[in-house]
Amino acid sequence: MYQVFTLAGEADTSEEAVTLLQKQKVDVVFCNHQPAPPNRTSTGDWLATVLAQNQPDIQVVMYADTTEWAFEAYRSQCAGYLLLPFDPLALQALVNRLRYVFDLQQTKREAANRSLLIKTRSGYQLTPVIDILFVERSNRKNRIVTQSGTEIHPLGYTMNQLEQMLEGCGFYRCYQSFIVNLSKVSFIRADGNSKTYAIQFDGYDGEILLSRDKYPELLTLLKEKYANIDF
Repeated sequence: MYQVFTLAGEADTSEEAVTLLQKQKVDVVFCNHQPAPPNRTSTGDWLATVLAQNQPDIQVVMYADTTEWAFEAYRSQCAGYLLLPFDPLALQALVNRLRYVFDLQQTKREAANRSLLIKTRSGYQLTPVIDILFVERSNRKNRIVTQSGTEIHPLGYTMNQLEQMLEGCGFYRCYQSFIVNLSKVSFIRADGNSKTYAIQFDGYDGEILLSRDKYPELLTLLKEKYANIDF
C-alpha cells in the first residue's frame, strides 16, 4: 500500500494477533475494532491497549464503520483511526504520519547504538554513547565517566566540540563544565537554603553540579522524557 508497507501477517482475532506479534516483528498493525463476533474475539481497542503496554514501538491503527469507536482508539493510544470504507485522502495522511513516527523511532534506535571514537594520549578509543554518564571539564582537561566507572581522557577537544558530538543522543549541558546523559539521571538534589543544585546517577558514588539557571529547564526535559526520576 503506497509502496510503504509489506504485509507481515494476518490474524482473524485479537488473541491470534497477540500470539503472532510475539513471534513476528512488525512496525504497524491495522486492526478492525470488531474483527470477528464477540464470542470469538476481544475488540481492537483491547489489542491496542495490550500492545501499548508490552510493545509500545508498534504503531496501531484501528478502523470501523462508524465514528463510535474513535474515542476508544484515542484512549488505547492508537496511532490513528479510520472509517470504513477508507477515504483515500485520510489514509494517505495517516500513512505519512506513520512514516514520520517510524523515521523518528529509527533515529532514536541509531542514536542509542552510536559510539564515539575518542582520541586519547594512548590512541583512539571507541565508546558506546549509551554507557556515558557525564562529561566533565576540570583544570583545562576533559574526562568522560562511564557507567562501568572507567574514565576516558579525551585529548584536544573543547567542551563545545564534545557537546556537538553528543548532539541528538539525549545529552544536556547542565553546567559550564558538565554534560550529562539524561537517561542516566536518577536524582536531582535541590537545596533551597544554600541555593545549590546537583545531579546524581544510579551506580555512581558522587554527584555533579547543576546550574541554578538550568534547573527548571532540566526538570522540564526529564519530566517530558522519563518517568523514573525522583523530584
